[in-house]
Amino acid sequence: MNTIRVHAHDQAAGLRRLFNARGAQVVALTAAAVVQNRPQLLAGAVTALAARGRRVLLLDENPAPRNTASLLSERPGHDLLQVVRGELSLAQAVCRVNRNLGVLGVDRLANAELPLTRRIADLYQQIVDGHDIVLIDCCASRAGQVSTLALQAGHLVVAVTAASNGIMQAYAQIKRLAQFHQREHFQILVSGRVGRDEARVIFNNLRQVALEHLGVRLDYLGLVDPARPDMLSDLLDSGLSMHAGDVAELAGALGMDSGLGPRNSVV
Repeated sequence: MNTIRVHAHDQAAGLRRLFNARGAQVVALTAAAVVQNRPQLLAGAVTALAARGRRVLLLDENPAPRNTASLLSERPGHDLLQVVRGELSLAQAVCRVNRNLGVLGVDRLANAELPLTRRIADLYQQIVDGHDIVLIDCCASRAGQVSTLALQAGHLVVAVTAASNGIMQAYAQIKRLAQFHQREHFQILVSGRVGRDEARVIFNNLRQVALEHLGVRLDYLGLVDPARPDMLSDLLDSGLSMHAGDVAELAGALGMDSGLGPRNSVV
């Protein structure tokens, strides 16, 4: 098995830009606190996306049986680590829920804390090439950091609860992620039974604090009611787009004119 190491920071940044430019949406979802009905919410969202004709793959870092993958398939699943080791092919490892929806456990790979090798990068490319949306459900017990695989996602989403201490919890998590992984951009998902105006206030307060004290950029993904998977599927389907700055940076590196201006920025 090829275990040639690449420069993780440069490779991760390159992969995120490349895959976003190709149109595939790779989303890593992490949370500062327990999100009510999280497995049910994610299972419902990916099922709805598949029903719309989107080719979706859920990569679940949480162990069975209390994870999203177990809600979607009763068959004991394989783990991407087995593919990395050459024990299975990627097609053999993925559990097909239906024509458009696949599920693959990655908890063993996440816990192995492997560096970004060429083998993992190649597998990641295969995954992205075969799907429209790849959702990585980050391990709930690793709030202070994310796995090597999740770091390749173009969209690192932090779910913020609408509870009174939600902003403080989210800020603490973003601070750890930014310092540990040198990540400078996050997207914020507000979870709770609140109005859209209140959700915006929560986001704006968090964005201001994060910018002033951490120097990181936060974009607003949207509001999700934990009992409404359709709200999450709508956001994943249409709320994620490559920001103009990222397109311009990639185009500049390739000697191309992106043709996009600041007006395309989400915030």
